[in-house]
Amino acid sequence: MSTLTDQQRIGVIAALSLSIFVIGIAIGGTVPWIALSMERAGSSEIMIGVVVAAQSLGIMVVAPFAYRLATRLGLGRSMLLFNALTLPGLALLPFLDSNFAWIVLRLSSGLALAIPWVLGETWINLITKPEWRARATAVYGAAIAGGFAVGPLVLALFESQLDMAIAAFVALSVIGLIPLLFVLRFAPVVSHEPTAPFFSMIFAMPVVFCAVALAAVADMSFATFMPIWGLDQGLSVFMSLVLVTTLMVGNVVLQFPIGMLGDRIGLRQTMRLCGLVSLVSPFLIILAAGNLVIVLILLFIFGGAVWALYSLALADLGHRLSGSALAAANGAFVFVYTASNVVGPPLAGAGLEAWSPHGFMLVTVAVAVLFVLLVYLRPDPATKAKTD
Repeated sequence: MSTLTDQQRIGVIAALSLSIFVIGIAIGGTVPWIALSMERAGSSEIMIGVVVAAQSLGIMVVAPFAYRLATRLGLGRSMLLFNALTLPGLALLPFLDSNFAWIVLRLSSGLALAIPWVLGETWINLITKPEWRARATAVYGAAIAGGFAVGPLVLALFESQLDMAIAAFVALSVIGLIPLLFVLRFAPVVSHEPTAPFFSMIFAMPVVFCAVALAAVADMSFATFMPIWGLDQGLSVFMSLVLVTTLMVGNVVLQFPIGMLGDRIGLRQTMRLCGLVSLVSPFLIILAAGNLVIVLILLFIFGGAVWALYSLALADLGHRLSGSALAAANGAFVFVYTASNVVGPPLAGAGLEAWSPHGFMLVTVAVAVLFVLLVYLRPDPATKAKTD
C-alpha cells in the first residue's frame, strides 16, 4: 500500500464510503420496517428484537473467519461476492409472513454480510495514513450513518405501502456494488500469517471493544424501538421515523469534527468525552419527553457521540495493528459489535415491556457506565508509548 499516491488513497476511501452509504440506506430502512410491520401484526417487543437481532447473529458467526477468505479469494473480490449474496435475505421478506421465516432470512443475510463488513473496514485502515486515520474512519463511519439516516426517510415515503420499500432497498444494494468495481485494482493483498487467539485480542484491548459494544447496543436498540417510543408519545409514523433519522444525522454531521478532535487531542481523550455524552443523554431524553424540539436536539448529539465511539475504536485498531493481525482483529471488532446487537435488542425489548415506553434506553445506560469506568481507569496506550 506504500506505493499508492495520496490521491489514490483518497479515491479508495471515497469509493468504499460511497458504497457503504448506499448499502447502508437499505440496512437502515429495513430495521424500522421490521419493527413497524411486526407491531402492526401484533408481535411482542421481544420477538421484534429477536428478528432484528438474527442478522447480527449471522454476522457474528462468520466475522472471525472473514480475513481467511481475503487471503484466499482476495479482499476486493470477496467483498463483491458476499455483498451480492446478502440480497435474497432482503428481497424475500415481503413474501413470507412467519416470524420463523424472517429469522431465517435475516440470519442468512447476516452470514453473507459479515465478509464485506470486516474486509471493508480493514481496507480503510490499510489504505490510510496514520495522521489521517481518525478522520478517514470518521468519513467511513459517517457514510454508514448517512445510509442509516436516509433509510428510515426512504421507508417513510412508502408509509402506506411499506412492502414496496423493500424493492427500493434491493435496488440500492445492487447500486452500492458499483463503486467497488472502480477500486478493485487497489485492493491490498492480505497474506496468511499467524495471529493472536481470537478472544485474547478482545481482552487485550477492553476499552476498544467496550466502545464497540456501546455503539452497537445504542445504535440497534434506538433504531429498533425509537419509532415505537415516538408513537407512544403521540407522534405520527412519519415523525416517529424522523426521530431515528435525527439520531443518524447526528452521526453524519458530528462524525468528521469528532474525528478531527481525535487526530488532534488523541483518541482516548476523545473517547472519554463521547462516553460521558452517551451516558447522560438517555436520561435527558426521558426528562424531555413531550418536547419534540429538545428531544430532537438530544438525539442529534447522542447519535454523534455514541457512533463516534465506533470509528474512534476502529482508528485505534489501525494505530496498533497491521496486515493479517489487523484483519483478524477487525473480525473480532465486528464480532463484538454484532454480539452486542444480538443481545441488545431483546434486552431492550424486555426493558420496554417492563417500563414502557422508556425502558429500552436503560440497556444503553448500563453499557455506558461500564465504558466510562474503563476509559477513565485504563491507561492511554498513546501516553504509554511516549514514555517507553
